[in-house]
Amino acid sequence: MQKILPHHAPPQYAPPENDILAALSSQEYARLQPHLEMACLPLGANAYNCGDSINYVYFPLDAVFYLFTTMEDGATAEAGVVGSEGILGVSILLGVKTNFNQAIVLNSDRVLRIRAEILKSAFDDGGLLHNLILRYMHTLYVQISQIAACDRIHHIEGRLCRWLLMMQDRAKSDVLAVTQEFISQMLGTRRPYVTTAAGILQKEEIIRCTRGHIKILDREALEERSCECYGVIQDYSTI
Repeated sequence: MQKILPHHAPPQYAPPENDILAALSSQEYARLQPHLEMACLPLGANAYNCGDSINYVYFPLDAVFYLFTTMEDGATAEAGVVGSEGILGVSILLGVKTNFNQAIVLNSDRVLRIRAEILKSAFDDGGLLHNLILRYMHTLYVQISQIAACDRIHHIEGRLCRWLLMMQDRAKSDVLAVTQEFISQMLGTRRPYVTTAAGILQKEEIIRCTRGHIKILDREALEERSCECYGVIQDYSTI
């Protein structure tokens, strides 16, 4: 697991960047606040590897975590993405002490982290925090289920558009620091297919590809070219 770089400014109030924390009452947030640690995670860092103990739970502010599964032969497949709408490490709240998927940082920026046992205690006490996290678990379940169907059924161009839109929503930026090689690994397909699909979108001036980056030029057109899965995931994305 990569070292987390501490952020010098401690949180003073419920940060609006994270939907779950922002929705808490002042009393519930006051209970968590002394235990929340602001941190910055380097781009490409492993927040969790498969089988890691879940010692911390992360509330992304600007950071984006990408979840994927690695098979015995090294092949990878996307599982989901977590941004400021949710939390990373939610399985610990269900009594699962180890992580199943690998989680890496795709947008290097701020998170709030808290010791897993402290959040588990607050979750078990019920209240708004408990309800918000249960609702988020459902949105994550919908996302993972829809992605599984998408990768099985839909063509690469629609899947690529869906992937770019999901990343843009969470990175809150038109410029994504990703390579086509990485996207091909996450979508579980060969790079030439991604290159061809990205080339079509670039020719139509929907995106612009440069070395290590993709810039979204026309979001409306990207939504029109996306498969139905982006809309389904969006419908369940709010808590």
